[in-house]
Amino acid sequence: MNDSKGFLIKNGVLIKYCGYNKNIAIPDGVVSIGERAFFRCESLESITIPNSVTSIGDNAFDRCKYLTGINIPDSVTIIGKKAFHSCSGLTSIDIPNSVTRIGDNVFCGCRSLTSINIPDSVISIGNKAFSDCAGLTGFTVGADNGYYSNDEYGVLFNKDKTVLIRYPEGNERASYTIPEGVKIIGDGAFFNCTKLTDIKIPDSITYIGETAFFACTNLMNINIPGSITHIDIAAFAVCVSLTTVNIPKGITDIGEDVFDMCKSLTISGVSGSYAEKYAEENGIEFIGILS
Repeated sequence: MNDSKGFLIKNGVLIKYCGYNKNIAIPDGVVSIGERAFFRCESLESITIPNSVTSIGDNAFDRCKYLTGINIPDSVTIIGKKAFHSCSGLTSIDIPNSVTRIGDNVFCGCRSLTSINIPDSVISIGNKAFSDCAGLTGFTVGADNGYYSNDEYGVLFNKDKTVLIRYPEGNERASYTIPEGVKIIGDGAFFNCTKLTDIKIPDSITYIGETAFFACTNLMNINIPGSITHIDIAAFAVCVSLTTVNIPKGITDIGEDVFDMCKSLTISGVSGSYAEKYAEENGIEFIGILS
């Protein structure tokens, strides 16, 4: 059914909005906002979602760059992949205590968002859900959430703080010490955190994820602890101010493009170790140290 207000609806699914209004209300009775239903609706500024809606599909509001506000009712349980991707004008969003799953890249590119509240109900947050959120200063997780938590600086972790999921990109701090006990720095955890100049990594860390520190353009040096054996793809790529990295003897594998575009970099490590071999193969200056 295509109604007079520009909504294409079939069996309760809003398949496509074909209008040009700035402020709209989705009709009552819609149970799902379909994939790409509002994709690149550049006229859209605000939207009201009825209590009948239970899911928001993949890319539903992708690239609605003038959308500044949205009210998600507490009937919604699932927010799909890239649902609000590149909604660069979105300044705030309330995730209700009914949502259980937040998909991959959901808020990626929402550069005007300043804070995110993650309710107790959320059990799954997708990969890079909050990447490229330049204004985001902190996460607040419900105290009774059984899967996620935050520290005093608004950094997002899993519940027992063994996985650092996302550092808020808009946080003004110049330095951050990852808490002892964290084992994994997740994919894209510090992606584009340009304000950081110094990050301290504890001995408890065993794995640095893909693009973990990508484009931390003011990060100057990093000391990688001996507990780590593998650094994943592009972990420090485009860290253009990075001058020194100490790579311990225990590291036996470094992924592709880990230090891509780090043109001023010097690697220090034990002579004859994998670190020296890696530096040689990638044309990076190496300084040998005693084991």
